[in-house]
Amino acid sequence: MTDFKAINSFLSDYLAYSGILVFNNEKDRRSYHLGTHCYVLCPVCGAKTSCEMIKGTRRFKSWQCSHLSSSSPLDFFMLARGINDFSVAVRKVNELMNCRSVPFEESCTSHHVLDGKISILRKKNIELAEAAFEKRDENITAEYLKMRGIDYSLLPDTIRQDIAYTDHLEQISQPTGKTFFISGVVFRNRFKDSVSFTVRRTEGKEYVRSNFRVLQIGKIHPFGLKSIADAKPVAIAEGAFDALSLYAVGLPAISISGVANTGKVLRYLPESCRKVIIAFDSDSAGEAAALTLFDIFRTSGIWATRLRIEKGKDSNEWLCSDPKGFYEAVRKENSL
Repeated sequence: MTDFKAINSFLSDYLAYSGILVFNNEKDRRSYHLGTHCYVLCPVCGAKTSCEMIKGTRRFKSWQCSHLSSSSPLDFFMLARGINDFSVAVRKVNELMNCRSVPFEESCTSHHVLDGKISILRKKNIELAEAAFEKRDENITAEYLKMRGIDYSLLPDTIRQDIAYTDHLEQISQPTGKTFFISGVVFRNRFKDSVSFTVRRTEGKEYVRSNFRVLQIGKIHPFGLKSIADAKPVAIAEGAFDALSLYAVGLPAISISGVANTGKVLRYLPESCRKVIIAFDSDSAGEAAALTLFDIFRTSGIWATRLRIEKGKDSNEWLCSDPKGFYEAVRKENSL
């Protein structure tokens, strides 16, 4: 059975951030992301057409023009992509939704931009992300982290300089070459001489928990490597906020941007590291990845233990709900 609610929820974000959805002006672009009434340009006639989303469901409440009296994001997607077969459209959307382990921009291929231009756009997007750090406000960044239970002042300088909150990060869609804007926390990831960025999306400073919640800019690198150069016990987390949560209670950590990168962990660890604390999520994917890491470390002479999440799904949820319990559990695991 096709889950049209999930499809339309995903497409509401995909249409905007892939550059397919064209806004009448910048005010309408901002209104769209707030879930309030705005206007977009019809993909058929180019006329200004009314659009409104129901907050929470992330789907169109209405979209009306002279060609379609009322339609959904799936209708818009079909018109914009020139797809006439309904089943073909559903299959294509499901393929996009299942590309969760691949950076969003790199998972979208299109004839609109030639391959030679894509590398130029990637470089430009990295430059735009770097610019966010040049004009970042540390007080705003600290304020947001406080909402996530993390004390900014407790983080080392090498970590603080690689975090920035922005409500208007400019990016260019690789499939279409169109500009879009995104709000969220930007993490600068470093590996050897390469730098990339990960954006954890927010709306009104609240986490976005839909499929399109993370934007990867450049290659997938771990976050926090620079800060563990001389660390002996190192924690390994899935997400950057989990790594920050561990740092906030005194444990150096890196995030590997998802369990799909588990096999690459050894190349990231410093030679001084002889003990690792695996702090993956408590879901089935995290459990399976942790077992894989235990096998990797066992054959590499590195002693590994597991921080089992007792409250919530991950370290950050545990820190937010029970700071004292989280601190005690990390301190106990670190002393073993």
